[in-house]
Amino acid sequence: MWIEFSEFNPKLLILLMFPVFKRIQDVTKEFALSSDNFIFQTFRYFLNYLFAIIPLLIIKCRMKNNKEITNEEKKIKEENEEMKNKLLPGQIVLLEKRKEAKKKYLNILYIGLICIIGIGCYIFRKYFEKPEHKEVTQTIGIFFEIVSFVALSYLLLKQKLFKHHFIFIGIMAIILLILFCISIPFLKTEYILKSCGYFFVFSLLFALFAILGKSYMIKFYKSPYFSMLVIGIVCSTFLLIYDTLAYFLGGDKRDKISGIIIGFQNNIHSVGDVFKFILELFIQSLTSFGLWLIMYYFTPCHYFISEYIAEFISFLIKAVKNYGNEELYSIVNIIIYSIVSFINIICCLFFNEVLILNICNLDDNTKKRIMQRMQIEEDSYNINKIIEIEDEKTSEKNSENNDKSSRHSSIELI
Repeated sequence: MWIEFSEFNPKLLILLMFPVFKRIQDVTKEFALSSDNFIFQTFRYFLNYLFAIIPLLIIKCRMKNNKEITNEEKKIKEENEEMKNKLLPGQIVLLEKRKEAKKKYLNILYIGLICIIGIGCYIFRKYFEKPEHKEVTQTIGIFFEIVSFVALSYLLLKQKLFKHHFIFIGIMAIILLILFCISIPFLKTEYILKSCGYFFVFSLLFALFAILGKSYMIKFYKSPYFSMLVIGIVCSTFLLIYDTLAYFLGGDKRDKISGIIIGFQNNIHSVGDVFKFILELFIQSLTSFGLWLIMYYFTPCHYFISEYIAEFISFLIKAVKNYGNEELYSIVNIIIYSIVSFINIICCLFFNEVLILNICNLDDNTKKRIMQRMQIEEDSYNINKIIEIEDEKTSEKNSENNDKSSRHSSIELI
């Protein structure tokens, strides 16, 4: 077969979680609270991370069944620590404590950096995003996103890139650039370069936010739910403190520099509005779960499968709404874009080894083939070991037989 699935993994359904709930979130925007103020909008985005406490509590409840085991493990750990403190010299114990303190410092540094970059993404969007940029999100926007995720994964996570990676990312990049060139006549000239600059910086910031989150989970063995909860608490608390000071000390500029308190005053007028606010946060949290679960279970580059699907669905909806009203959404452009998007989604699957192409040795360095070769080598090693053991047994038997025969012959001689 030329094409095959890498492996059947039910977790691949997580890749659909982000586009599905992102689309639901887009639909519910019409009924959502006002989000003109970017401080209120940013606060709501990070506040939805607090819903991560629900799966954390569920996991904790499940762990109660193994309480006796965990208590036993804890007891053993404490005994080992006591033995270590008795046996090791004071200097080594001090080094251990310093190592632990350094780990805590790095933990705080990682969280702080992730939070700063996350809030920075929203600040950048506030001051530089224009409505015209949305027209090229599906082309140059995705192009810069793919480049940023691949480059930063290579630099920060040391993700290895092989021949099949370069070929498929090359195909995607060329197709996206061609699509962008086709759409240029339908765009306002003054926004073309601005759109490129905007998406280059924003994609870099967002990719850095996601990849540092992945790195944090790897280095400190944290779950996506714990990571989300901590980031949500830190960012929400920081924004709330800032907004409280801005609101009460801002004076005449209060309406310009404050947002959260004003946002609640303008939007929350009844119990129904409170439920509406919570429901909006919950739907937004499911989209956020999609992103963080992809980072946890897969590589950051798997994210642009979800992003591409989400943007393609968004394009089709826009095309249906604006068909016949705008030249960009003519029947020819819709067909071309749909075919090209399908090709790129397939290329995303090949790049991330969800699908494997068995031609021109493109499958040689895929994870599946590497694991198969390792299994063959391991089996070969085990077989050789068995043969060696059998040979040793045979030689031992032969030597025993030779000893017996020599004894027998010596007896006969006597």
